[in-house]
Amino acid sequence: MKTMDEEQSKAVPGPLALVQALVNTQCGQGRRAHIELTSPQQLGAWLVAHRLLPDGTPITPGDFRHVLLLREALRSLLGANNERELPASQVDVLNRLACNAPLTVCFQHDGVPTLEPDIAGVDGAIARLIGIVFIAMTDGTWARLKVCRNELCQKAYYDTSKNRSGAWCSMAGCGSCQKARAY
Repeated sequence: MKTMDEEQSKAVPGPLALVQALVNTQCGQGRRAHIELTSPQQLGAWLVAHRLLPDGTPITPGDFRHVLLLREALRSLLGANNERELPASQVDVLNRLACNAPLTVCFQHDGVPTLEPDIAGVDGAIARLIGIVFIAMTDGTWARLKVCRNELCQKAYYDTSKNRSGAWCSMAGCGSCQKARAY
């Protein structure tokens, strides 16, 4: 029999792993323990490494701010999957970013439709991420991607428990600490 930690450590299905990876570019104690994106240059490297942007694409400070806004809005959206209130301001952020990140339906050679960015650059990367969220919400995988209930952690994880009741990124770490505090 698998433990809850083994269940929750399974990989996120398909492209939804990109959303998890973006949210996890800042997580940990006070969300300061693990930070990958502190400059436009680091963002560029991250986007290239995750195949969201061609190498050499310029990243402006505005692009950098937009991606950080997207990350935190997605974190709030994932928090709603773990019984947290979704601030209306974060929904507004998502809507503003989505307006500047158009998507179009493209049919693959096998006839399967996909959502593809209709713009290049960082806005295209944002569009791709928003498209992934939309698809995950429609195919049912979105509800299992959550952020840890530990306020100091906020790490995104994929809940593979049968009843979708996973509350922490790991029972050995955050779950154990939270249960000990409650006791």
